[in-house]
Amino acid sequence: MNEPRWPTQLAAYPYAQSSLIGWQIADREGDPYWNDYEQALDAYLASRDESLSDEERRAWLRQSRDRFQALADRGDRHIGTSLALIRIHSELNEPQAVLAALEQMLGLMPWFAEPLPDGLELQINRPFVAPLERFEQEETLENELGQWLQRGIMAALAAADQALAEGR
Repeated sequence: MNEPRWPTQLAAYPYAQSSLIGWQIADREGDPYWNDYEQALDAYLASRDESLSDEERRAWLRQSRDRFQALADRGDRHIGTSLALIRIHSELNEPQAVLAALEQMLGLMPWFAEPLPDGLELQINRPFVAPLERFEQEETLENELGQWLQRGIMAALAAADQALAEGR
């Protein structure tokens, strides 16, 4: 079996560094979606391979989108699935789908639309991608993760709204 991409690729991003060890040692026994999630995440990370052609990268993106969507359709309500769908739809220039993914996420986690308390310690037990590429290089501590995610979600919403307004 191939080694998963996420432990090494996500280690390069400051936002993931404080969570990486926890993700690697997490007990997956009770997570019926884990294997499919890991494959979907690795498909997304394959799309980031700069040695591939643009079409190959887009094919990996579409495959990842389809896998994450299948997880959501099967009942996976993990924030990592929602974040991946937001990110992938953004990268595929699908603003309507970004809005739908955001709406679904906020339906599951309405507290993301409200001011979060300072020092909120949010722990996410699966590796996940940043809501938008520009958030990858931000360092995030557990007590800042909620605010960082909220900023990313709001930025994804604004970008999707702008793309729709411009007719893209």
